[in-house]
Amino acid sequence: MRAMSGQTPGVTGTISEGGIKTMTSRNKSVALIGLLTCLTIGVAFLFSVSTPALAAEKVKVVSAWAQNNKMNDALWMLQKKVKEKSNGDLEITWGGGPEAIPAFQLVEALRNGVVDLAWTAHTYNVAQLPVVEGAKLSKLTPAQEREKGVFAFYQDVYQKKLNAYYLGRGTPGLTYNLYTTVPVKSLADFKGMSIRVTPAYKAFVEAMGAAPVATDPGEVFTALERNMVKGYGWPSLGISDFGWDAVTKFIIEPAFYQVDVMVIANINAWNKLPKNLQDVLNASMQEVEKEAYQHFGKLISEDRENLKKKGVQEIKLPADEAAKYLETAYEASWKEVLKKDPQMGPQLRDLLSK
Repeated sequence: MRAMSGQTPGVTGTISEGGIKTMTSRNKSVALIGLLTCLTIGVAFLFSVSTPALAAEKVKVVSAWAQNNKMNDALWMLQKKVKEKSNGDLEITWGGGPEAIPAFQLVEALRNGVVDLAWTAHTYNVAQLPVVEGAKLSKLTPAQEREKGVFAFYQDVYQKKLNAYYLGRGTPGLTYNLYTTVPVKSLADFKGMSIRVTPAYKAFVEAMGAAPVATDPGEVFTALERNMVKGYGWPSLGISDFGWDAVTKFIIEPAFYQVDVMVIANINAWNKLPKNLQDVLNASMQEVEKEAYQHFGKLISEDRENLKKKGVQEIKLPADEAAKYLETAYEASWKEVLKKDPQMGPQLRDLLSK
């Protein structure tokens, strides 16, 4: 019988004096690596099951306009940009238009925390905050407003009065025009003319000696067709959406004011957002303001060309009459602002005049 040499065929190790198999250093290392690998895979599996990926922060926005209205164009820009910049960690979700909350009630819904974001207009908030009637009188770009302290002014008054965080402008560069069925060569031609108005430019129309007429937008076509009014004011694009181009003959230049669409956040909803997502929303809004300014300028030019093709003529007032026209437009409205808010009105006017 052969003596045992301590090596058993097929076993990579040694037999100790007690007959127990022991492992070499190499085999110990291999076993340890295998054990650690199994543990790592197991822990990763357990972690993935027990801790799902964090859900995106969502803020609900309600607009003062129907979903397909051009006044919401910059809202969709903001929605896309926020999602991209946050890598999907922040989403703006649509909560409805005026069918959900009427435009003039939207700011109260925001103040009470019913909605997170309100895509609205300063004009709709004048009852609660009279000074913002002056917002439409800005001749500045959003960037200039930020530089000159106008943005900070709005942030201050909206937070103090309406529990809101002011984010920025939604229709920069979108102006107003008067449209008529009769030719106009001077301010004197407006005297006694019946013009359909909204509160935004009623004071201007009255200051020219015209006769303001208040009607719903749905009644404008009939009023023009039946010669009940001979003109109306409206933003510098969009009259074709209502079919008014068929009963409009002239667009009066120069344009005036700026449509004052803007966005505000409920202050509690804002404070709940992590700082990095607040930064994303602020940075995105600043970029959108710049892009929207170009966007609306392009839309106005395109809309004007389409109207001309349909036979609507553009009347450019002579330089001296145009100067008087604009002076009347701004002075008449500033008087209204200063009357409604004699304390803060002068502050806003000074900021917008810098």
